Amino acid sequence: MLDAVLLILREVLEAALILSLLLALGNKLKFHYRWSFFALAIGVLGSWLLAHFAYDIADAMEGMGQELLNAALYAAVILSLIALALLILPLLFGCSAKSSASRGVADNRTGLFHSLFIIIVSLSLMREGSEIWIYLSAFTHNPNAMSSALIGAAIGTGIGMSLGAIIYYVFAFMREKYFLPVFLVVITLLAGGLSMQVAKQLMQIGLLDSGTPLWDSSFLVDEHSWLGELLYALVGYDSRPAPVQGIFYLFTVAPILLASLWRLIRSRVNTHA
Repeated sequence: MLDAVLLILREVLEAALILSLLLALGNKLKFHYRWSFFALAIGVLGSWLLAHFAYDIADAMEGMGQELLNAALYAAVILSLIALALLILPLLFGCSAKSSASRGVADNRTGLFHSLFIIIVSLSLMREGSEIWIYLSAFTHNPNAMSSALIGAAIGTGIGMSLGAIIYYVFAFMREKYFLPVFLVVITLLAGGLSMQVAKQLMQIGLLDSGTPLWDSSFLVDEHSWLGELLYALVGYDSRPAPVQGIFYLFTVAPILLASLWRLIRSRVNTHA
């Protein structure tokens, strides 16, 4: 049962984190929650389809279909997070002149925010949910094992959703002047962590060389421990990252960091003009 708890928690936590963050952002921007229903419906349906055709997907592309699909889903979420960060920056550096971040959202950007929210949540849920469907389907012919797996899944889901709820309330009740900077940092770390997973998927099918790990922090935090699972969900923690994973990480966070620096310089120039 403990294995089921850890596996389901690992899958649920990342999706819960992403959903919680975007719900909190939507709350700050005074958005309606309708987008979340579309995203959850698409995500659950998509995860079931991916699990149902898992064998066909795995056999596709000369046996590399599953890894390439996972890499594509990760990449789509990363690009959407970068786009979201770039949309937030004008609000962040314009908040000093406004009493509310929501006033900085032009009407024609609301649809873009909603579209990015739906893409990020639905694709994340598809990837993580399909792993849960596949895991549970392995016990369909063993009722006793299925019972234990379902109990473990319920516990893991409950813990993951509870942590997601805590994250939501922490961000939802955060003072507005701190919310956008902290949110930007978190999604930058999240995008960077996901980029390491893209590299990992490509290494698994031999499209990238793993090389000697940059470091080994497994003696501090084991990837399969509770803390390791939490850090994996939050920042894509890898105790023995390959050099190519570091390169992917830098290329992912660089656009957000450079855009933030440019916005900061422009803001200070305008202030002193």
